[in-house]
Amino acid sequence: MAASRLLDAARSVVDEINGLADRARPPLIEERQLRAAADSIAANVRESNGRRSDAERKQFFRYALGSAEETDERLRTNFASRRIAAATYWRIHNRLVVIRKMLERLLAR
Repeated sequence: MAASRLLDAARSVVDEINGLADRARPPLIEERQLRAAADSIAANVRESNGRRSDAERKQFFRYALGSAEETDERLRTNFASRRIAAATYWRIHNRLVVIRKMLERLLAR
């Protein structure tokens, strides 16, 4: 159940990042990397579901955690350069904070 909520949250970040990147003028800094990092969160959570051992699942949660950190950093860079509005930045950033906490809880089990 926790992994399902985590996947939903990760997918919402992917959708929002993709929509933001599609509309951004001027283009976002490192747009491709930002999209890839966000997508990697959801992809690694999804891949963890197919793993049999806890060790394997946790490895994919660690990958997802790293991707969440990268997404947040690339998002911050764009916010600092005024390519993302404050409300948009904080909404996505706060969602990434929640995702990181969810992943950390799953890793602590």
